[in-house]
Amino acid sequence: KTLVHSVGSPLSLECTVEGTSNPNLYWYRQAAGRGLQLLFYSVGIGQISSEVPQNLSASRPQDRQFILSSKKLLLSDSGFYLCACAWGNEQY
Repeated sequence: KTLVHSVGSPLSLECTVEGTSNPNLYWYRQAAGRGLQLLFYSVGIGQISSEVPQNLSASRPQDRQFILSSKKLLLSDSGFYLCACAWGNEQY
């Protein structure tokens, strides 16, 4: 899914996964010409770790839902965003 947002506008990206309960969830960003950068990961509801301080935040209101948001996008927030999940040794 491709989304385009303007600098200064708010952002909310919702990731909802299916499968067994309590997956590990991840948000990554790939800026132009760069590799994937881990932004946030969560091992359970309300348990979120940030890898890189920035203008973005994450929340996990439900077991299989992980939301990436920003109140005001910056030009440096540009890129391709990827939500990933893992159960045990399985990664998607």
